[in-house]
Amino acid sequence: MIRICASLLLFWISAWPATAQEIPVRSGEHGDFTRLVLDVPAGTAWELDQTEAGKVQIRFGRAGYRFDLSRAFDRIDRARVAGLSALPDGQGMTIDLGCACDAEAFLLRDRMLVVDLRPADPSAPSALSGLRIGANPGIGPARAENVLLPKFSLQTPPDAQLRNDDKVAPSLEPGVFERMLAEQLATAATEGLLDPALQEISRPPPADEQSGAEAGPAPDRSIVPTAQDSIAAAITEADLHDPQARIRIGGSSCLSDDLFDVASWGGTEPLTETVPDLRARLYGEFDKLDPEALTALVRAYISVGFGAEARALLDLSPDPPDPVLMALAGIVDGHPDRAGVFAGQTGCDGAAALWALAGSVELPKDAPVNDKAIRRSFEALPLPLRALLGPRLSTRLAEEGAAEAARNLLSRLARATGGHSEDMAYSGAQIDRLEGAVDQAQAVLKEVAHGPGPYAPDAVAEVIEIATEQGRPVDETMTALSGTYATELRQTEKGPELWLAHLRALAANGEFDAAARAFREKRDYPDRIRTKAASEMLALMAEQAPDTEFLKQAVAQADRFDRFVMPEAALAVAGRLLDLGFSGAAARWVALEGVDPAARATRLMAARIHLAGSEPEAAEIALIGLQGDDVLRLRAEARRMMGDFDYARTAYATLGDSGESRAAAWLAGDWPALDGQADSLAATAELVQSDLPDPTGGAPSLALAESLVGSGEKTRDTLRALLEDTRMSGD
Repeated sequence: MIRICASLLLFWISAWPATAQEIPVRSGEHGDFTRLVLDVPAGTAWELDQTEAGKVQIRFGRAGYRFDLSRAFDRIDRARVAGLSALPDGQGMTIDLGCACDAEAFLLRDRMLVVDLRPADPSAPSALSGLRIGANPGIGPARAENVLLPKFSLQTPPDAQLRNDDKVAPSLEPGVFERMLAEQLATAATEGLLDPALQEISRPPPADEQSGAEAGPAPDRSIVPTAQDSIAAAITEADLHDPQARIRIGGSSCLSDDLFDVASWGGTEPLTETVPDLRARLYGEFDKLDPEALTALVRAYISVGFGAEARALLDLSPDPPDPVLMALAGIVDGHPDRAGVFAGQTGCDGAAALWALAGSVELPKDAPVNDKAIRRSFEALPLPLRALLGPRLSTRLAEEGAAEAARNLLSRLARATGGHSEDMAYSGAQIDRLEGAVDQAQAVLKEVAHGPGPYAPDAVAEVIEIATEQGRPVDETMTALSGTYATELRQTEKGPELWLAHLRALAANGEFDAAARAFREKRDYPDRIRTKAASEMLALMAEQAPDTEFLKQAVAQADRFDRFVMPEAALAVAGRLLDLGFSGAAARWVALEGVDPAARATRLMAARIHLAGSEPEAAEIALIGLQGDDVLRLRAEARRMMGDFDYARTAYATLGDSGESRAAAWLAGDWPALDGQADSLAATAELVQSDLPDPTGGAPSLALAESLVGSGEKTRDTLRALLEDTRMSGD
């Protein structure tokens, strides 16, 4: 008995977590994407599957979960997330998509599974469509021939193939290393990693001219090795047999810390003494540039964050500049590492991880980030450089999912500098926002926005973005500030984002006419920004604007938004126009460039437009091949308009719309289908099916007279009820 009780207790303990674990599901709209957040237990194994069209499945490592969906649709509509349901046995959740969307997921703080749903780019190729394998592997289209590059032939002999176990590399064919090195250097020069320099090969004079000549001085070999030397040295024999080494130069290696020992670049003396001495040594006899002094001065400038000055010095050199120094000079000034010197090195154990993250805008999915190496390398930097790079590094860490490491780095910086600066406060607000503490972030951003610091314009734009995401109006001060900054900084790199923020503020406050005028201004801003501005304004206008103001923009100004509107916004405008009875104007919005006519939502809207224009046949054609309740309802309406009332009755009955089904049955003359309810239609159907007394069948009688009178009264009452129920409104 004790053994049985112990077994039952063990079974109950092992089964309880699986049956009792509940996962709340929260959501939010973030402009161009919808976010779902699942609060999962720490250490939960999960995977995302989007192989089935219109569905995304999240599967966990075990079954037995329950999902709390009570608040899942509190802050989102069903434009992107049409429905949520649990998988069998509670092993995961299914997301039914209402759009052609791509799903991305990541784990935040080990307890929040974040799923982002963004509209798919129809022009983007499939992830595998550009994958090439074989002798020249790579991703994307094959490299086109460049007549400026030398041609190389890398025919690997049979005995140079790896064994099946892929563990032992064969010896190289004679000359293959030199050819591979030349190919990689030429490719890197083409991609901007190295700058090619065409130089004449100095040939020794003939032997008879050398006899009387004095031997010149030996060439100086003491110059510090450049990054080109290090990168070339990084191409090892193993790299030659690694297919990834054929795609990028040095991509499998981390740059050595010796190349950027920034802590030692400032020297032991104050820069007020070091810099003048180095500048005096820049040019020697005959105004010849001293490369050692140039490199030392560039490094000194980088160590204190003077990136522009360092780049100006590097431009003085007649030789190709050191790519590492050039990249560092740009990164300390806030520019991305466009040459890709540190690409793919965020997972390194050395300082390369820090510079790779600081120089990145967005990392590839699942790219490793060694936050410990980043924090360790950060502590080794000179204090001025830490104060300059710290806030940006913290923000990038949080953006890549390492929020705790980001806060830790900010705390270290605050201790080192003795306080919190404005840029540190701005970075902290960014981290709060990424973690979901939006109200706390907005409070800090408002303080920064009202200040005179360099982050004030960025804070204004973010305060407005948060307000529009939450569907709140923007206060007058922020609206005025956004307009002022958008004008003052229109020629800077911040101009487009501030212009977008100003349009968002105007639209959020219902000033649609002013927002439309601002959009029509001739500004050479990227199409991406103009499309986002127009789409957000139009979607809000279709939802909130009064009829007259909406029609003013939607009917008369449609052509101005051509090429600058996302499909969702165009269809929202078309839907409201249909509701107002303007089917022709709605058709114009559906035909705008950028609205895919083959998309499901577009075809549904086209069918609605055809039905509104009394074109049921065209509506049927638009719906060919589509399935779903929404499609069936439109198809039933088309068939009803074409006189196929039997099909319409059956379709409406399938949809559970008894009113429309009975109306179609009435039009079809299907009287038995109207039985069973106490309404005028059922009474009329019963009257139609009843047999009247035959007055010619025999001699008149009192019973026959009473029957005829009663039938007449019932007929009149039934007809009066039918006329009353079908009376048209005076409106």
